[in-house]
Amino acid sequence: MVFSSSQPANRGSLLQLVGFFLGAALILFPDRNITTLSKMAVSKRLSNVSWYLFRGVYNHLLSRYTDILNAEDNKFLKQFKEAFAIDGSVIALSKAMEKVFESVHKGKSSLKLNAKYSMKTEAVTKLQVTSGKRHDSQFRFVTQVENCLYLIDLGYWSYTLINKIITVGSFFVMRLKSSCDPLITAINCNAHQHLVGKRLSEIGYFLNTQVATGYVDLTVTLSKAAKPRFNDKIRLVGVFYEREWRFYITNI
Repeated sequence: MVFSSSQPANRGSLLQLVGFFLGAALILFPDRNITTLSKMAVSKRLSNVSWYLFRGVYNHLLSRYTDILNAEDNKFLKQFKEAFAIDGSVIALSKAMEKVFESVHKGKSSLKLNAKYSMKTEAVTKLQVTSGKRHDSQFRFVTQVENCLYLIDLGYWSYTLINKIITVGSFFVMRLKSSCDPLITAINCNAHQHLVGKRLSEIGYFLNTQVATGYVDLTVTLSKAAKPRFNDKIRLVGVFYEREWRFYITNI
């Protein structure tokens, strides 16, 4: 399933990345005794290194997510005109840059990178640089092209975004926001129809019975507002991973 592309990083991935940088540094500077990393050290060591190294690191990191997809996943993705991964990152800057790149933390400076990455062409198709204070939801990445798949980081959560994707005839996968307690409107198992009308927080006993299966599939409405602006029925998929339930919403 396409949900495997949202699989959390394996334990030790950060350590492997640090090891990768240390190994690269030892190759580039064999006369130096390099055993630890710091931001300043990385900056100084790599300031005069060709950008090809950074491109190699970038491609190395992206290849992990490409490798996650097996033949069945790739076949699934082919039914979409395009498939995009949407994510962002915040980079701390010198305090002197605060007036230009304001941070969410008072007295500090940071910039935010928002990227739209094509899983089919393996290239970034849109990159936005803003102040760190600007919310992720301000990143506009949905086009009028239909039948596109968007794998979206939780930081971009908004009912407006979900509605826009559905309206243009495209599809999305996103983690369920922790503060969202969706109402169950349908379940694909006749033996559990009594769950209809309950909220996700009220079916803990049912989830406990599904741990061995490791998977639940429900239809829900997301908003708890009396007069919600978005009231479409959405598919909610739960995956039991690392001894806890992880929930994703989608219109696939």
